Amino acid sequence: MLILGTHLNQQQSLLISLQSIFGLNTTNALKVCSLVGISPKVKLVKLKVNQLNKLVRICREEIDTSLIRYIQSNVQRLIQLKHYRGARHMFGLPTRGQRTRTNAQTSKKTKKYAFRSAPKLSEKSKNRKQNRN
Repeated sequence: MLILGTHLNQQQSLLISLQSIFGLNTTNALKVCSLVGISPKVKLVKLKVNQLNKLVRICREEIDTSLIRYIQSNVQRLIQLKHYRGARHMFGLPTRGQRTRTNAQTSKKTKKYAFRSAPKLSEKSKNRKQNRN
């Protein structure tokens, strides 16, 4: 089932599957369940069509759809202000003081090749390329 662009597992309980939606934590998921009038332990497969429609409507009301845009604009603001945290975001490094000497290897690997320029050719290799053509 698809709610707010997220595929929900129909074999899990309603509480757990609602938490996979971006912006819904345990408290908000329990609140949505109480507003719909469904037990949080019920699986999505056992819900009726009118209950599913009500669930989708309430989820749209609870979640601010601009939440992702709001977070991205905050990060862009930090980058534009040339803040230290903005620079860390820009280079894909941890922003909250974690060490990077031994940890954060995944983020370092993904950004390792992003800022590297093309290798410079020496005069000899340039001449070789021209001679081949």
